[in-house]
Amino acid sequence: MEATVLKDKFAVRIDGIDLSTLDGDDLTEAKKLWMENKIAIFTGQDLDDDGLLAFTGRLGPLFVHVQQNILGDGPDEVMYMSSMDAVAPVAGDLAWHSDQSYTPGPVFATILYGITIPENGGNTLFADLTATYESLPDYLRAKVDNVKACYSPVKKGRPRRRPMKDEQIDELSDIWHPLVRKHPYLDRKALYLSPNHMTRIGDLSEEDSDALLEELIIHASKFVYSHRWTPGDVIMWDNTQVMHRRDSFPSTQPRFHKRTGFHLPEELRTPVAA
Repeated sequence: MEATVLKDKFAVRIDGIDLSTLDGDDLTEAKKLWMENKIAIFTGQDLDDDGLLAFTGRLGPLFVHVQQNILGDGPDEVMYMSSMDAVAPVAGDLAWHSDQSYTPGPVFATILYGITIPENGGNTLFADLTATYESLPDYLRAKVDNVKACYSPVKKGRPRRRPMKDEQIDELSDIWHPLVRKHPYLDRKALYLSPNHMTRIGDLSEEDSDALLEELIIHASKFVYSHRWTPGDVIMWDNTQVMHRRDSFPSTQPRFHKRTGFHLPEELRTPVAA
């Protein structure tokens, strides 16, 4: 196993391992590197669904996306994300968000496996929300500490790229989480930002909430890692410490990824205020 930290405490590339059989001390070391650096990029992988699930399941309880039943014919725990899908194609860019922030117990880690990569565009960008919080000026900290934000599966003015059935929306409702959350295992605090899903901050008006959110996004943009995909890359990220987005790519160029994720233990799933 060869590990290279790409930015200061943010993004580590790990070469020379096979995720489908990774276990024991090597798995423990890889998980430690990932958690310390928030994002881990595993290169040169060749995984079928069973291999991808075997790796994911050794890290925590498997996650099933609320929209899984329209996103492919594979196992429920594996989401197929294809620009060639006729029902729910992945297309264009995707705004900043944190996965499943609109649920009571958001997914802890997301794992994305790149298989078919467009020649141009389609980078995935990650913002370090631990570094963002640590560097906030006092006037901004005063606006976010001990404050909750509302997260919604359907944000006004932002139609979903992937269709969500009425019964799926009915299963979810707006939920309030701490805007600054404590990491479940590390002595760290991070902003909990998911701009694509956030509708209100504290008791601010919608206009003032949007203004504060935009200011926080601008600040977070100082701490970004942009990943240019290579087929066989697997990226795992910690949703308690980062948010992510996707750059646009030409509609004529195919893009195909598979996604899994794992939860925290039941007793740790609800975000805790820092």
